Order: sequence, then structure tokens, then C-alpha cells
Amino acid sequence: MNPTFSIIIPHKEIPDLLMRCLRSIPVSEDIQVIVVDDNSADADTYLDKYPELSRPYLEFIRTTKGGGAGYARNVGLDHAKGKWLLFADADDFFVEGMSDIIYSYKDSEADVIYFRIKAVLSDDITVADNRDPHVNRIIDQYLMDGDEWPLRAKMYGPVCKMIKRNMIVKYSIRFDEVMYGNDAYCSVLIGYHAKMIKVVDRVIYIVTRRPNSLIANWCTKPGELKQRAEVAFRIDKFKYQNGFCRDRWFVHFLLRMLRQDRELFKYYFFKLDEIYPSKLAALQDISKSKPLRFKVKFYLYSLLLWARIL
Repeated sequence: MNPTFSIIIPHKEIPDLLMRCLRSIPVSEDIQVIVVDDNSADADTYLDKYPELSRPYLEFIRTTKGGGAGYARNVGLDHAKGKWLLFADADDFFVEGMSDIIYSYKDSEADVIYFRIKAVLSDDITVADNRDPHVNRIIDQYLMDGDEWPLRAKMYGPVCKMIKRNMIVKYSIRFDEVMYGNDAYCSVLIGYHAKMIKVVDRVIYIVTRRPNSLIANWCTKPGELKQRAEVAFRIDKFKYQNGFCRDRWFVHFLLRMLRQDRELFKYYFFKLDEIYPSKLAALQDISKSKPLRFKVKFYLYSLLLWARIL
């Protein structure tokens, strides 16, 4: 008999934190735990060093590709057997009593169930943090007005969700195998294809902040802005082409490019028609709520780009 739940955890070279994550998940034949190691240097010693990895109903899969968290999550998807999928990052963990929460919704007709999160510092979990505040803000807004679009279109991560595996299989949804932003496009596809969603006003998952994590010093690492921008552009293009677009995430990256990488901005300037009805609409959106001085300089700069003078 297949388990009801499959929990997929990508991991790379933080085994002590991974153990903390695993200890937050009860041992149960109805909960398949899949840990996919992304070519950690000493992964071949983990089974001897960490008995938790040998517990029942846990699969420890070691890869040698070094393909990033997206690749590791896709490997996990290939091994998942549960009716419901949950995802965790190795440095995060679930709340006490998480099994009671998820079992309460095992027979739900929803394709995706969204939960709240709590954020703390990884080194001292008694200290609250402000990581990913948008998650609870979106849930708060939904509980006020019932608008599903922000949940479906702007929850750019797989954690704090229960997702029907048959929907993932039906639409061949996979994670991007990139270093940064591997989960964003996948999350939008999940929100778009879900026939029914549900929101639970409870915390199920605790995210942590580490000073050397991938989200630290956002978009300052070599190649990070380019890669995250490409993911955001693909997302907005998908939304625009499928009538799923109210606003554009890509604007944030364009504004950052203006400060950080003008050549990258030039590249995307000539692709804006793929996500906007016109160049003018794009320029108005990018400069919206900006001071007049910014708007004048920005429109002039854009005009020179359009004329191929710069």
C-alpha cells in the first residue's frame, strides 16, 4: 500500500541541520520521507554518522550530478509514492504536531492546501526573523477578501503546502534545474493548474535564516541576477500568455538591472513585448510610483535605447 504523504528534502552539506529537519517529521509507514543529497563531499559517510538516515520509511538518495535543489527535488518526485506531496528545505523544519495537521486534510478535495509559516534564526530558533513575510501576508489577504489569485500566482515556493501528486504527474510539472529560483516557475504552474485550493489558518512549517544560505545577500552573487531574472521573465510570460497576469514580478528585476547591470537591462528591454501589450505599457509599469525625476531620466534612457543610440 502506498503512503498517504511523501516529503521531499533536497540536501547539500548541512547534515546537522538536516537531522533537525528529520526529527520534526514523525516516523510513520504512512509518511514517506525522501532525502536527496546533491553530491555532498562526504555523503558516503552519512549513513554511518547519522543513524536518523536509516530510520524506517526514509529513502536516502545520493546523486553525483551536483545539479542544485531543483534537480534534487525532481529526483525526489521520481521516487514519491504518496497521495500528497510536501517539500522541506534541509535547514528548515516542521512544527510540533505536524502529522496531526496534515492528517486532518488527507481526504480534502483540494489540489493544493496552503498553510502559514513561522520564521526564525537557524542558529537560535527562539529568535524570530522576517524571512518570507509575503507568505502570511497573502494568506491574511485571502482570509479577508477570498481572492485566490495571489495564492495561486505569487507563492513562489513549494514549502508550507500540501500538493496532490496526481496533479503534478498529470501536468508533468517539474522544478527548474538551476542554482537560483528553481521552485518559482513550478509553483506558478501548480497554482495555475489546481482546480481547487484550500487555505488553512495554521502554521505548519518553520523557515530559518542562515547568513550563508542561497537567499543571503539576494541577487549579489555572480550570475544570480541574470538567472533569477530569467525565471521571473518566464513566469510573467506564462501568466501573460495564459490570461493569468495582474502584475509583473519581472519589474523588480528590471529596476535592479538599472542599478546593477545595464547590459542585462538592454537585453530584456527588447523582449518586453513578450510580457506587455506595448513598450509604452511596460515603461509606465516600470516607472509607476517613481518620482518625476526618475520618470524623466528613465523615459529618455529608454528612448535612446529604442533608437539604438546607446
